[in-house]
Amino acid sequence: MSRFTLLRSFLLAVLALGSAGALSAAAPSTAHAAIIDRVVAQVNDEIVTLYELEKEARTYLVQQGRSARVLEDPERREDVLREVLDDLVERLLINQAASEVGEAVSDAEVDEWMRTLRQQQGLDEQQFMQMVAQYGIDFETYQEVVRDNLLRMRMVSLSGRSATVADSEIDSIYRRRHGSSGKERFIRVRHILVEVDGESEAAEEAARQRASELRAMVDQGADFAEVARQHSEGPGKDQGGMLGEFRRGQLEATFEQAAFAMEPGQISEPVRTPFGYHIIEVVESEERVAQASAERRARIRAELQEQAMNRQIEAYLQTLRAKAYVDIRY
Repeated sequence: MSRFTLLRSFLLAVLALGSAGALSAAAPSTAHAAIIDRVVAQVNDEIVTLYELEKEARTYLVQQGRSARVLEDPERREDVLREVLDDLVERLLINQAASEVGEAVSDAEVDEWMRTLRQQQGLDEQQFMQMVAQYGIDFETYQEVVRDNLLRMRMVSLSGRSATVADSEIDSIYRRRHGSSGKERFIRVRHILVEVDGESEAAEEAARQRASELRAMVDQGADFAEVARQHSEGPGKDQGGMLGEFRRGQLEATFEQAAFAMEPGQISEPVRTPFGYHIIEVVESEERVAQASAERRARIRAELQEQAMNRQIEAYLQTLRAKAYVDIRY
């Protein structure tokens, strides 16, 4: 999945990730840490101190709209710190793996990602910054959250894992939620029309017979469009019988039933409508997402892509953990 073409719901999820986000300030010096700190985790040759963990936990709680006073409750404090520590360890693993292969996310890439998100949501820069502020984090911290998550996705992609979503998956979920696939069939049709000259049985039979003769001409190799130009009595005659493109509900009912039962290249038997006898050819057929369902399908795709990416990230992290020295001391 391209790191700059992520869908809206997945992009917004980055803001409210169940992760600790990015380091929001410089870590304490080693000397200071030795006095007031203890090591809570070691990942290869890097350590995480209790001071860093508690600081990240406060940022994490703010991102979630929760009070830092949660850390004063011993039981809830432990849950939060363990969750944040897991994220810190994961970030160290990914950063170390990226460093080994010389990968990094530049400021320009972060800016491009945010510009794409602003455009997708129709926000100017000030409005975008206000949206970020609603999550309770400063803009610099948000930029680092973006950088961390872009790096995660890049490293997953470089590992050969994919988070693509098949259209069939979207169709299945759409049907389950909304009762249909959310698609419409469009056909491009042309016809040859023979009008019925009068109301007698003889006039009816003569028109039907004439339509059968014209169809036979096409069956025998005559060009449909040329036969329409010379013999059709209906609209589109000068354009070789071309009527145009239609979806269901736009054509006379009998004509529509016959046309939508056909595949491109097929030619109908004479079809009787109030206008006379038609010989119908479906020139093209295409299924498209109906306008009303496009937004729903986009949301479903975003959900599935986020789920797929999360699975791939987890699998990638398991691979990194298996090769690394990870010592959790909290």
